[in-house]
Amino acid sequence: MSASEVEFVQALEAFFRRLECSKADSDLRSMLELDLSISQFRCLIALRQHGEPLPINELADRLGLTLATAGRNVDRLLAHGLVERREDPTDRRVRLVSLSEQGVAVMTDIDTTRHHTLRAFARSLDAADRDRLTAALAPIVEPSAPSRLEEQLS
Repeated sequence: MSASEVEFVQALEAFFRRLECSKADSDLRSMLELDLSISQFRCLIALRQHGEPLPINELADRLGLTLATAGRNVDRLLAHGLVERREDPTDRRVRLVSLSEQGVAVMTDIDTTRHHTLRAFARSLDAADRDRLTAALAPIVEPSAPSRLEEQLS
């Protein structure tokens, strides 16, 4: 790796650390307010990302949890009213889990808080730095960027 690549990676790591600290602080506050463990919070995030009901065993697999741990997390989230659990209509042995209306509202609030955190970070930057960062990110985040990046990395 060249010196410029090492410098870039170090700058990128510092940038992500700064963003992640803000996000982590926001997420920790949300978990404390909801009285959730990290594992329970990860369940909510996984259910939000998937968007459709998941069998508990699949939720466990996605998060690297045992079936028993995933089941206890779901039970706790159910007690909080954040998820719903129901039978799979095609296989009564399977229990499907999804976010409840309250769970969707909570995750939407968390997303809003994260967005505000990013806005605060953006406001903390000097206008010239913000403009340079926007210009640098534009070709990376545009829709065709992943294929170009894959080509460059191969």
